[in-house]
Amino acid sequence: MKQPPTTQQRPADDTPEWLEFFKAQVEVFWEQQVTSEYFAAFDGLKLHFAYYRHSDSAPLVVIAPGRIESALKYQELFWELAQQGFSVAALDHRGQGLSGRLTANPHQGHVENFNDFVRDFSDFTNLLVARFGDVPKTLFSHSMGGTIATIYCATYQHPYKKLILSAPMFSIETGIVPYWFARWIVFAGAWLNRWLAKPWYFLGMGNYKPVPFEENVLTHSRQRYKAFRDAYDNVSDVQLGGPTFNWLYEAISAAINAQKLANDITISVILFQAGNDKVVSASGQKKVAAAVTRDHFRFETIKGASHELMMETDKFRQPVLDALIEETRKLANA
Repeated sequence: MKQPPTTQQRPADDTPEWLEFFKAQVEVFWEQQVTSEYFAAFDGLKLHFAYYRHSDSAPLVVIAPGRIESALKYQELFWELAQQGFSVAALDHRGQGLSGRLTANPHQGHVENFNDFVRDFSDFTNLLVARFGDVPKTLFSHSMGGTIATIYCATYQHPYKKLILSAPMFSIETGIVPYWFARWIVFAGAWLNRWLAKPWYFLGMGNYKPVPFEENVLTHSRQRYKAFRDAYDNVSDVQLGGPTFNWLYEAISAAINAQKLANDITISVILFQAGNDKVVSASGQKKVAAAVTRDHFRFETIKGASHELMMETDKFRQPVLDALIEETRKLANA
């Protein structure tokens, strides 16, 4: 059994000491104690995942990341959960992170069919069951990962006892453009895309380009944003640009499907909405909250928070982390 990192007080993210802590503790923990592996998807595509095993009996937290994300982006969360005595695992979805790409341009965010993401996640979960056995399992999912997790938990037999949705993609923010018009543009572009058999970026999108902190819509935390950008700048293989027409078509269709399926999930669910989200719209999340009738569904809004709740400043991030730890601890003690 690997020895867990030494527990210590984490500096506040708005202090210079936070970045020193991240480099001295989190990055060293990631390099020394987190395992990186690959497995073949149903169509032969190589998929990357990372995991930390605390012990053979420790509860397991599984992470379904959002679009453009990699397990690498969750280094701090891995470290924190290890401090609690939990095992952790995260999948790089097809077409992003260190997993195989789906177009000739590795910067294009693309997928042929959104259900491929769901099938991959099912296969990943089966792999984890084989590795970790019947230990209690919590599923933490963010943004696009929330769509994947919702469809998966509603339609597959699975081993998870808790599902936490962080700013799930149940509808996409279209800004000043009416949603119906944006959908029409996406559907038309995706149809042409498929007819020509040549994926291309959605309007205005392009290859990976670092966005200055002052222009970002993901987080208020300058330190966490820098750590995220540094990681992606240092590992060019995880860099990803904008989505293709087909990715958007599939994502919009999947988000609508997830809204309809949410009430079919039989395990305990907490949905965290980012109150100042500029990436996914609140409407789909509110529709799900209004439609779900089960007692074990909880809806909470983190007022003022931007989209990336686990990359946000401490005051926005901590309630989500506390809930994840609390729910996983309950499973361990049940």
